[in-house]
Amino acid sequence: MTFKSFLSAAGHDFMKVFTWLGSSQGQAVVAGGETAAVAIASAVGVGPAVTAIIALVNAGLQKVLTVEAGAAAAGMQSGTGTQKLAAVVSSLTPEVESTLKLLGVPEPTAEQSQALATAIGQAVSSILNSIPPPATTA
Repeated sequence: MTFKSFLSAAGHDFMKVFTWLGSSQGQAVVAGGETAAVAIASAVGVGPAVTAIIALVNAGLQKVLTVEAGAAAAGMQSGTGTQKLAAVVSSLTPEVESTLKLLGVPEPTAEQSQALATAIGQAVSSILNSIPPPATTA
């Protein structure tokens, strides 16, 4: 039996993933975590920064799932991690630049923006790949 990660399964069943993320249950899970993070950050005086970072990581999650779904649709899901990460970094970099400016970096360099976009893409992919896939019904 081969192991199929959540991200791999998500690529094949991306509509189910997006449906769940958009469901009241999925939104409650996401909102609960975000609300707790913002409340804690606000209590120590860094709420707006944390809100911006949450939005950026959420954008990274959306980009990773979109790229993975596209790769699955093209039959190129396996062995293309470098290319998929490059696509995520490319599409996330403009949002990274905006967020860095919002966080007080007046003129983020391309290297800074790409490094952060790469870190987000790798982290989100790592998290998703660590989640066991949902059970399949026969």
